[in-house]
Amino acid sequence: MKSTIRGMFMLGRGKREGIHEFSNSSDSVLSALAPWIALAVVGNLLPLLMMKFKDTHAVYISVSIFLVKICSLLITVAIIHAFAVLWKHEDYWKQTTVAVLWCFWVPILDCILFFMIVGLLFSGSPNILMALLGLASILYLAYSLWLNWFVIKVGLQTTAARSAVIVVTLITASMVIYGIFMMHNYPYMMQMAHDLQQQMQHQAKSAQ
Repeated sequence: MKSTIRGMFMLGRGKREGIHEFSNSSDSVLSALAPWIALAVVGNLLPLLMMKFKDTHAVYISVSIFLVKICSLLITVAIIHAFAVLWKHEDYWKQTTVAVLWCFWVPILDCILFFMIVGLLFSGSPNILMALLGLASILYLAYSLWLNWFVIKVGLQTTAARSAVIVVTLITASMVIYGIFMMHNYPYMMQMAHDLQQQMQHQAKSAQ
């Protein structure tokens, strides 16, 4: 695990040597997937157990979001493998996939640290706080794209252009998956929004 953490932060700082801290095995790919799958289970399926599956709309949407997250993870693995085979760099696809999956955490951890520091320093200045949070969101997106591009380029030992093609393909695939989710769940989401609005109106009337 120490090697993984060291590799994450080396790659996060743009040091290509960090790729060698990750193992090139199938078990390592499964280990890199495990935390994301666990997070999806805890975030989307466990709350349903707490609610005892009472709200049909919430159940449908939560299960759908869980499946979307799992599909996004698996499509990431599949796309990296497909391009590695296409460009005859198949020997490196597992190590690259492991590095990409673990490095997904780096921008998230950076953001959490940034939000904690900003929250402490500017808690009394909401306008400055909101502006900094907006800036952080833009930087998070830009840094995430760069890091994915860099890790894939270094991991597959390919060109900058080919790495960019893989990143664009990953983004497109994710957009398609989430687009399908939105199409199928739009009526349920609208119904949930309507129910929530009614509950808020009822609570407001009760307060009066």
